[in-house]
Amino acid sequence: MVVNPELSIMVVEDSAVQRLHALDLLANLGVQRTLEAENGRHALEVLACSEKPDILITDLEMPDMDGVELIRHIAEQHMVSALIVVSSRETTLLSTVETMALEHGLTVLGIAQKPLSYDNLGVLIDKFHADAQATAQTESNYAFTPADLRQAIVARELVLHYQPKVTTHSGVMRGVEALVRWQHPVHGLLSPYHFIPLAEENGVIDELTDWVLEAALKQLRDWHARGLTISVAVNLSAKSLSTPDLTDRIAAVTNRIGIEPKYLVLEITETAVMSDLALSLGTLARLRLKGFGLSIDDFGTGFSSMQQLSRIPFTELKIDRSLVHGASEKPHLHVMLQSTIEMGKKLHLTTLAEGVENPADWQLIRLLGCDVAQGFYVAKPMAGDALAGWLKQGTQHLRPPRPGMG
Repeated sequence: MVVNPELSIMVVEDSAVQRLHALDLLANLGVQRTLEAENGRHALEVLACSEKPDILITDLEMPDMDGVELIRHIAEQHMVSALIVVSSRETTLLSTVETMALEHGLTVLGIAQKPLSYDNLGVLIDKFHADAQATAQTESNYAFTPADLRQAIVARELVLHYQPKVTTHSGVMRGVEALVRWQHPVHGLLSPYHFIPLAEENGVIDELTDWVLEAALKQLRDWHARGLTISVAVNLSAKSLSTPDLTDRIAAVTNRIGIEPKYLVLEITETAVMSDLALSLGTLARLRLKGFGLSIDDFGTGFSSMQQLSRIPFTELKIDRSLVHGASEKPHLHVMLQSTIEMGKKLHLTTLAEGVENPADWQLIRLLGCDVAQGFYVAKPMAGDALAGWLKQGTQHLRPPRPGMG
């Protein structure tokens, strides 16, 4: 790995042996600027007269001031940019500390078990670099206008990428989610973050939604003509959901392009439903009457999600990444994920786990009986014409082993 020579890291550990071990690992990784302290109180004293480090590596169990109290202080005083917790304690406690740090607004690079290893520490530092780069890209402000976005639609600068959804029992692709991007002639490929808020705040969201539906359904018609009979999911904005003519517009474009409603799934977040409950419920009821699939997106992130399931005729329960990622290692997440899947089945909903990013996530959701998976372990979003190649070459790791093959 390549470490930025300006990167600074502080190690807080009451064991001199463990502290020197961590400092040696950092030196071997190329980190030249380090600070050290033997407990939380000592760390605050050192930080008070030092430049703010990029990363704090801290133990939890220390005399005088433990790591939990230290984390609270550094968060309140904005003393570090990112945090790595090193401990041998049980995963439930570590998960609680991680959640606490996140709620305090800290970036948590990860929880590492003692003793620290070169590879593990290297991965976490790499994550810091990746997060910093992503943040820089996210925070960049291109100052687009509504006219710029309308022109992009007219000039066909918008493109759709499709992320496959596969059944967990067989690895067979069931459908895709359509994700809009802006292929800007100057700034390159831009994520929705850079233009969806602009569209929502300036009355362009209906035009954007209509473009996405048209492009996705035409691509779906092409796939169906080639014998690939899958569904496509399209996200609906809260602004669109409260538009009285949305149902008629969706039905008209679907009919014109020649796609049966059952092959279009509309993904709606709980927040979108709550923005204008009366209009939203009427729109969703009409969409379901016409045969379109309805998916509650990001399930598990809202306090009233359970209530929404009783109000709205959803066909799919899309379980948020926050309940999926790490559930194989965190018992409380495991229980919540299992309960959510079981509830979905009892309500006769298709259960879909999003954010499946590694083999452990994949194996767990298969074991728990989740119906469908989506995430980087399955496939990253891709252009429509790349899907056939992925189907031929990219699904082998998702297929169950043949009998007698291990």
